[in-house]
Formats: sequence, structure tokens, C-alpha cells
Amino acid sequence: MNTLPRTPSSAPVRIRFRVLPNTPGTSARVRAEVRGRLRTWGWPEERADDVVQVVSELVGNALRHTGGEARLRLTRTSDGVDVEVADHHRELLVLRRPADGDGGHGLHLLDLLTTHWTVEQHTTGKLVRAHIRR
Repeated sequence: MNTLPRTPSSAPVRIRFRVLPNTPGTSARVRAEVRGRLRTWGWPEERADDVVQVVSELVGNALRHTGGEARLRLTRTSDGVDVEVADHHRELLVLRRPADGDGGHGLHLLDLLTTHWTVEQHTTGKLVRAHIRR
């Protein structure tokens, strides 16, 4: 993540996409970086856990299911944070009802922890966006 100066908490701060390699330890490093970024933004720790969980789920899925790299962008908004994760796989996410032993739990977590989330399909892959209120 880029190092940015402190700004008032109401000012939007956009962090450019950060490329995440599909290598061991990437998800753990990203969780630590996101937690550190939220700390600099003054987020309460209990709300930071939700953001970290959402980022971890989206990045983990992108790396695990696509075999390639993922890209992450965080944007602080006036009422929370936007999380965007892009990958090079065009297959869209499917919310399974009910989740079963083989998976499907991650999207249910997104439903629980976010205000809303969307998936966009592009010619080069997909982009998942989620908003978490402070």
C-alpha cells in the first residue's frame, strides 16, 4: 500500500490498485497492510476486523480460484470504506443458498459484513466491489 499523509476522516482517500502475487503469504501480508491502513485512518478496531475479513475473503478467493494475481484497492469514503478486488478470471461469483461443506460461505460473509457488494464482468476478468460502513 502507498504511504499517504493523514487527512481529515471525512476526506475521500483513494489508494491505487495494488498488485498481489499468487504466492505463499500474500493473504497474510495483505491483512496486516489493510489493518495498518485502517489504523492510520482512525477506524475502530472492531470495525476494522470486518474490513479485514472482507478483504481476506475476496483476495483469497481471487488467488485460490484464478491461479493468477489479484489487484486490491481501498477507498476511504465519508461513511466507510470501499474495497475493490480484481482478477483475470471472467467467471462470476455465485451465491449458493445454502452454503455447503464445499464452499459458498464467503459470499454469505459479504452479505453479513457489507452494506452492499457487486460483481462486474469485464473483457479482462472481473471486479468485486464491497462497501463497509464505519
